[in-house]
Amino acid sequence: MRRVVYFQGGGPTAVINVSFLGVLDRARKEGLELFVSPFGLKGLIEGRLQKIDLDKDYSFLRERPGAYFGSARISLKKNPEFLLPIQKTLEENEIDALLPNGGNDTMDSALRLACALQGRRTKVVAIPKTVDNDLVGTVRTPGFLSAARYVALTTAAILQDDLSYEKGRVNVIETMGRDNGSLAASASLSPWEKPDFILVPEVPFAFERLQEAVLSCYGKKGRCNVVLAEGIRDENGRLYTATEHRDSFGNPQLGGIAALFAERFRKAGCKTRAIELSIPQRAAFYLPSRQDQEDAFACGEAAAGESKERSGFMIGIDSTTRGTFRYHLEPLSDVAGHLRSLDGRHLDPTRFQIQPSFAKEYGDLVFE
Repeated sequence: MRRVVYFQGGGPTAVINVSFLGVLDRARKEGLELFVSPFGLKGLIEGRLQKIDLDKDYSFLRERPGAYFGSARISLKKNPEFLLPIQKTLEENEIDALLPNGGNDTMDSALRLACALQGRRTKVVAIPKTVDNDLVGTVRTPGFLSAARYVALTTAAILQDDLSYEKGRVNVIETMGRDNGSLAASASLSPWEKPDFILVPEVPFAFERLQEAVLSCYGKKGRCNVVLAEGIRDENGRLYTATEHRDSFGNPQLGGIAALFAERFRKAGCKTRAIELSIPQRAAFYLPSRQDQEDAFACGEAAAGESKERSGFMIGIDSTTRGTFRYHLEPLSDVAGHLRSLDGRHLDPTRFQIQPSFAKEYGDLVFE
């Protein structure tokens, strides 16, 4: 009987638990022994694995926000000494496969684990996850479509609210997205009023040029709506809001860009409001994309199946149509340490906007 360990890493998404359901489904079909590592790598490091009762009803996880089994931000790059206790846990429990479910940093850990375990019993096949849509080797990442749905609908609601008044504000709406502007771009999917300007990390800009455009818009319309990603950069490519604080993987801590820009617009004579969408982008289980749920489930099921023979790969989505899921095995060496940017064909840098091609690619998937 094959013994498999699943764990969740990094920031949760609205559908990360659905990937576990995919793993669980394959475990039931093949009669696998399924374990989870609580709080990501921490459970493996401390030798604490929990066996899953395959007869238990876990269907509630389809609508359960957060990482149900717990997550952690532990860097094997910075802490290679953790590899030995992980190997010990895997060997003592006779684990045949390890299924990490996470984003960029988790893929780095998955690659290091796959290399350390090469030639040993345990195989590693990773399950993609991130709201930023910045993993390479997959046409989209489970977690993104649901977060994009939240951004699009919440932005639409904010803009409609502002129209309640004869003269509105300069609303500055901040989304997640350190290196990829897909979430900010999702505001262009608003089914009603569209934002006047959308700023993404892929297009550096001088603040003075943006302020000129905002003041002009405010003067003409009596209101202006600006959506920006937390990772936007100035004309020299420097982050506008990077702090000295970094996470365990060395990534700069971001946030507060909406408040910073709103204050600048206020000083220029505008009535303003800063709105940071923050955690609800990834926690809004009540606004899931059905396609996102299907992607997450299928990736989990595929990883559990492929781990019987293969190791050192991530499940990459090729495309999905109703009832058909196509994927490939993307080498972790081609994923870890790489970032996917928002496709340049979707960018309209001269007008601080997003091209209609973005809606053509993602609109139906987000609202399906």
